[in-house]
Amino acid sequence: MSLKILSQNVMCWGVEGRSSFEMRRPLMERAVRGSGADIIGFQEVTPVWKDYFDNDLSDFEHYLVYRSEKNPEGTPIYWNPSRVEMLECGHFWLSETPDVSSLGWDARCVRITCWALFKELESGRELAFVNTHLDHVGMTAQVKGIEQICAFIRQKFGKEMPLILTGDFNAQPDSEVIAVTNTLLKDARTAAERTTDAMTFHGFGSCSPIIIDYIYLSENIVCDSFEIVDVHDDKTVQSDHYGVLAQLNI
Repeated sequence: MSLKILSQNVMCWGVEGRSSFEMRRPLMERAVRGSGADIIGFQEVTPVWKDYFDNDLSDFEHYLVYRSEKNPEGTPIYWNPSRVEMLECGHFWLSETPDVSSLGWDARCVRITCWALFKELESGRELAFVNTHLDHVGMTAQVKGIEQICAFIRQKFGKEMPLILTGDFNAQPDSEVIAVTNTLLKDARTAAERTTDAMTFHGFGSCSPIIIDYIYLSENIVCDSFEIVDVHDDKTVQSDHYGVLAQLNI
């Protein structure tokens, strides 16, 4: 079966100027629609973005749990119900107490991971999908968080289940976070037959562009192509992160 997978950090804030929600909203819809994605892992989805997606992506189904009541932001999974059926889903927090909303280790923010088990409708085959957003400050929290995710994947899905991990890792390719992830999964960017070396985070020009957004795959998935999703007009771009898109054979 062939599926397109998108990971996109939508940027949780935006009041005015280039970052404003209203300016970026139509570009975000174009990014999703133009990608042709069947399953999407979003990061930094707030109630504002959820309301937009309820309208703009109304044909998609989704699973969203906010990381905390005080700071409602999440890492939801969206999917096209004409391509896949969701069989099971859940979430956990990246902390020493993963069953409750909690701050982990030296993290600046509460962090949550969502997961789902899907059945591809045409083939009937199952695949697992995990979506996360690692902390942007706490280095211990980053490493402990990805170790927790890898342990969950091993325990829940084992070695045979085709699995996709998407997310904003807030970690560059030479980091310990990526070294840990590489012990379990392969990076779609480097595994793809057709790929790019383009950066993923640009910060609207406030910093040097870097790679911190990823799509990871189990060994039994073939990646045909990996690309950056950059949708912009003469005023702004869809987010301070470009989307990353992979065409997969599972």
